[in-house]
Amino acid sequence: MYVNNNDFDTITKGLRTKSDKIRALARKGAATADIARYLGIRYQHARNVLVSSGLHARRDDKDTELVGSESAASDPAVAWVRIDALGRLQIPASLMKTADIMGDEPVHVRASENKIEILSRRGALKRAHAIAKQFVPDGVSLVDELIAERRREAGRENG
Repeated sequence: MYVNNNDFDTITKGLRTKSDKIRALARKGAATADIARYLGIRYQHARNVLVSSGLHARRDDKDTELVGSESAASDPAVAWVRIDALGRLQIPASLMKTADIMGDEPVHVRASENKIEILSRRGALKRAHAIAKQFVPDGVSLVDELIAERRREAGRENG
């Protein structure tokens, strides 16, 4: 989508920070260079804001939408992202929020054929509980079973 420079004032009206303006303009399809010129900032500043927000498209992505843009996917749980040559993956904030993953926290990563799965700690714990539940009949308390077993063992040792 192309944004006319005359629309920039309308798009940025009410936004206080330059970073907010950069993101808003990019979501509407404005080119990074046009955003920098409009705001009177260096291109690199605008690009850095967009990269850190997951909104910057590489030059070889001319035929694709911006990652994380409103028109790229109406579902906040879906996005195309790139893995760089060092294996780093930048996940858009909307995906992180949907997955309940905070920045700079450990995640569980599992690879299988044609996919990589990333789980938050909470997600990995839920999965572990679901697996364990398959092997424990309803109404059985593993804690009570463990205590009873330990008491029987102690009785045999003392008796």
